[in-house]
Amino acid sequence: MKKKAVFLLLSLLLMLSVAITPAYAAAPNPNLSKVPGTWAPGATPPNLNPNAPIVLFVQGLTSYAGMWYNESDMYQTAYNNGYQTAFVELYDSAGTPKSMWDNGKILADRIVEISKHYNKKIVVVAHSKGGVDTQTALVHYNAYPYVSNVITLSSPHYGSQLADLAYSSWAGWLAQLIGYQSDGAYSMQTSYMKYFRSITDSHVNASKNKFFTFAGNDWNAGTAAHFAGGLYLSFYGPNDGVVTVANSYIPKGTMVRVGAWSHQTIRNGSSTFSLFKPYLTTNTLALAPAAKDDGRAVAIAAADVESSARAEASAAEEASDVLVRGGSHNGQAVEKFLVENDVRSIKLTWMSDQQLSELELTDPDGKTRKVKVSAAQDQEGIFKGAWIHTAEVKKPKSGEWTVQATSERSGAYLLTVQYDSDLGRSLKLKPKKAGSNDKVQVEMKGLAAQQTKLRYSVSLAPAQDNKQKGKTRNLVVNETANAQDEIGLPSGHGSGVYNVTVDVAGQTPQGVPFERTLIRSIYEDEKGERY
Repeated sequence: MKKKAVFLLLSLLLMLSVAITPAYAAAPNPNLSKVPGTWAPGATPPNLNPNAPIVLFVQGLTSYAGMWYNESDMYQTAYNNGYQTAFVELYDSAGTPKSMWDNGKILADRIVEISKHYNKKIVVVAHSKGGVDTQTALVHYNAYPYVSNVITLSSPHYGSQLADLAYSSWAGWLAQLIGYQSDGAYSMQTSYMKYFRSITDSHVNASKNKFFTFAGNDWNAGTAAHFAGGLYLSFYGPNDGVVTVANSYIPKGTMVRVGAWSHQTIRNGSSTFSLFKPYLTTNTLALAPAAKDDGRAVAIAAADVESSARAEASAAEEASDVLVRGGSHNGQAVEKFLVENDVRSIKLTWMSDQQLSELELTDPDGKTRKVKVSAAQDQEGIFKGAWIHTAEVKKPKSGEWTVQATSERSGAYLLTVQYDSDLGRSLKLKPKKAGSNDKVQVEMKGLAAQQTKLRYSVSLAPAQDNKQKGKTRNLVVNETANAQDEIGLPSGHGSGVYNVTVDVAGQTPQGVPFERTLIRSIYEDEKGERY
């Protein structure tokens, strides 16, 4: 009798496994080949929910549609949950990252086509810049009737300060070799995104779709490139290695969750699908906002966070605790930098067009040591193609340090030195007058102005409608000034992003020399308005 019962139980379990297994079998990949403007459906799951909308996945900067199934389990997770999916290739897929305007246009056309193909509304799940491309498609290219909700994962709705760094005067040599100053990276500069917000948030179509956003705050969980990006972004606030949490909010949207994700892990289905699954619906009503308390998934009304999170981000935008250097070399690059008193640690990031095995550091006492570095090539993001090397020195001695890198061939580099100290709170690069971006000035607290000197450069990256598009020009190069001098932006050069890079040299209250770099991005539109 017991043997019969066991046999029946095993038979039942076998029948159940046969019935369940197909829904969790490996989903065949869509047939896409990185051709911009093409799209393909995902496989139809055997447990398809006929009442659910189509889920369209949109990739981010320098990425491609296959990211969702070759480098992430998001597609498989959606398939397992019974959703019909679709994937689209944008210009980034072909290695030519474009602005939200170019990507938004082809995305809008595909949204209409996919919706009509299935005779259903779409929910868009977008990663990184794909969220900005999606909003452009819905608002500015009128694709909103075909979409109910939009879920954005670490989207830079207010830009990324890494894009500002990429267009700084120190980054030019490396940009020339690797070519990361693309239209896509250009449009992610914080000043250009301020302009984008000004013409988007007030648009009549801005409220036609509901946006639900997610942000990551664990850049340690990502790649070496995310770690390096996280270091640089850390004084702007919590971030995922590419985008700060504050810049992931979107006006009129709902922040669902800020979690321990990097810019890479947030796009994994095993990480976030269950959290945004409630929003995969044709119902465009936002859930009621809940309190932000423990680690559970919560919905936070954008109106509640815009004043606090954005105000906090604005306060941090001008502050700095970093030194930036860069240039070309003939196989050996040497940089000197100062470390002042009471610095708890320094973290070095050396970006170059080729991989290094080590950096050689010489401290103020003349002691030289070879420092092993964590290295990885940035495969996706603003600095795609660059080799990222990071190293740390705890409790560094004050004085002049030397860093030397030896390469097999000539090339270019970009060095950032991140200081763990309190000095950064004393320095800011701010507009001379509130609301005006014609002149900027270094603001110092607790530092002697007469002992502080400035060296600054101003470059212009023309806008898309400018005849000089794509040709970054140096308008001011290594001009010297006193600490209280105003730095004026040259006029009459047309629309585009003006990048102001200021190197500050001064003394701490204890009389110890220090150095820092301040970077500010200012966009001028075709009407002469500056953001």
